[in-house]
Amino acid sequence: MNLISQINNILKRFEKGDKLKSYNELQKIFKKNKDNSLLRYNIAVIQQNLNLNKEARINYNHLIKVEKNIKAMINLYNMDIVEANYYEALNTIEDILKIKTIEKVDKDKAFVLYKLNRIEEAKKICIFYLKKNNKDLSTLVVIGQCLLHEGNYNEAIKIFESILQIDSKNLSALNSLARTYHEKDEKLKAEEYYLRALKIDKLSFYLLNNIAGFYREVLSYDKAINYYKQALLVNPNNAYIYNNLAKIYFDLNKHKEAKKYSFKALEMKNYDGDIQKTISFIYLKDHDFENGWKYFDGRLDLEDFKEKNNYVKKLNNKIYRSSTMSNKRGKFLIVREQGVGDEILYSSMYGDFLKDIDNTTIECDPRLLNLYKRSFPKYSENFVSLGTITNDDQKFKNIDNIIYAGSLGRYYRKDIKDFKNYSFLKVDKKKFEDMQKKLSIYKKKYKIGLSWKSFNNKFASDKSLNLKDLYEIFNLTNCDIFNLQYGDVEKEIYSFNNMAKNKLLNIKGLDLYNDFEGIASLLKSLDVFITISNSTAHLAGALGVKTILIKPENFAIFHYWNQKTDSTPWYNSIRLIDKKKFLNDSQFLINILGV
Repeated sequence: MNLISQINNILKRFEKGDKLKSYNELQKIFKKNKDNSLLRYNIAVIQQNLNLNKEARINYNHLIKVEKNIKAMINLYNMDIVEANYYEALNTIEDILKIKTIEKVDKDKAFVLYKLNRIEEAKKICIFYLKKNNKDLSTLVVIGQCLLHEGNYNEAIKIFESILQIDSKNLSALNSLARTYHEKDEKLKAEEYYLRALKIDKLSFYLLNNIAGFYREVLSYDKAINYYKQALLVNPNNAYIYNNLAKIYFDLNKHKEAKKYSFKALEMKNYDGDIQKTISFIYLKDHDFENGWKYFDGRLDLEDFKEKNNYVKKLNNKIYRSSTMSNKRGKFLIVREQGVGDEILYSSMYGDFLKDIDNTTIECDPRLLNLYKRSFPKYSENFVSLGTITNDDQKFKNIDNIIYAGSLGRYYRKDIKDFKNYSFLKVDKKKFEDMQKKLSIYKKKYKIGLSWKSFNNKFASDKSLNLKDLYEIFNLTNCDIFNLQYGDVEKEIYSFNNMAKNKLLNIKGLDLYNDFEGIASLLKSLDVFITISNSTAHLAGALGVKTILIKPENFAIFHYWNQKTDSTPWYNSIRLIDKKKFLNDSQFLINILGV
């Protein structure tokens, strides 16, 4: 029997289910015929089928190096897509397209660009093919996914529904519809589409991964774990599934299991930012700060971090990465974190840094500039508005080292003893006196501030409350209750005040989004501030205001609120209460207010 017939017979037995035995037979033949490209290619395909991806990669890369084998290149980039190695996939795709224009490969490029958040480039490719065929379903899916990414949910839904009219069992459309309704926080609709898709294909890796993530966010942890483990059976080499399992066990406070899965993921993808972030959160909750900060800088590589920091690539070339502050030479620039809340939190370490490093400039949100100048009077000239340095090429050239504010923890909060138990922001004396005059017309014994909503991301609804959830507080007859909620809440307040005995009061002329000086003066005038996790909570903590913070479920919570007790080392004036506990017993909150 000649070699080709021998190989074909073995491949037939492999397809019939005798996989390992067939693979071992083929390996024996391959050892004697390593120069046979067809044999090497078939070996790689079988290795990929058996999830021996490391071995498959070696063989595909050999074929690509020796003969630019396009089939090997296609299989290689598809493997990278499954394992979420999108940069590697894009490089291989572009190498193929330099050799030969292949429509399927070009369409896959659009999908990979979408995954890399290069939305306009992805859409451009899709539009080109949709002009040729407006019923090209795979291209329509990618267009819909781009719209989903942009937050254009209703248009995305129209696209996915149009696909289902043509092909009612289109998995990509069903999966994407489920994800869209999930983003819209229409959980029942999302589950409906996930389960519809699952009936069609129980072995779809993407579907299993997405439905597991959905169940995590609706707190059905057992279902989430089950689906992630099913996804691992389909694709056992995917680091993100191990990381997602780690996140669930972290949510469940099972840190031993969380570490096991997160470090398994890190073995597979050493430099992945999301995996490092998961590990850092585990350590930070255990108050193992030294190890926590070690991995915390992984956040700098996350796409959502890069998206919110347009100049991140420019800054990355100068980031100070030493594990100590021993190198004090050169000019330092501290840049803020993504949101104003995080900026306030990490500014608790500015005083420590400024004492150590003389040649320092700190960029900050313009709304906080005067607060910082007043609160750090010795270093008032070190503070400038956001963009003063980073948007000025000439000034930026003079900077030697850049540190993101959150990275200061690795130098100044390495142990629980390093946290300072005092407020560090100071209000403007004149503005405070003006606020006292405004409040003098309110004669009840206690003054309570209230903030109940977050607007920033898809977790906002999980963090937020409705005014009706706080109804018991309005039954307190000896309290004036003041609105500290920024955003579009006027209709909700008006509706609530029409039915409540005790009204939610607004301070006339106070801009609750931009006037941080005025907000600070109101906060300092309160007996108690009741809030959910938002930027105003950080301002209250930094001012030392007695605060009750109603924190969300673990999956939507930040490391500084995610504590094993009802306190956080970052702010000694804040007491933490689980949202679920509060909603089940709002009287509990009243009992601890002390009013």
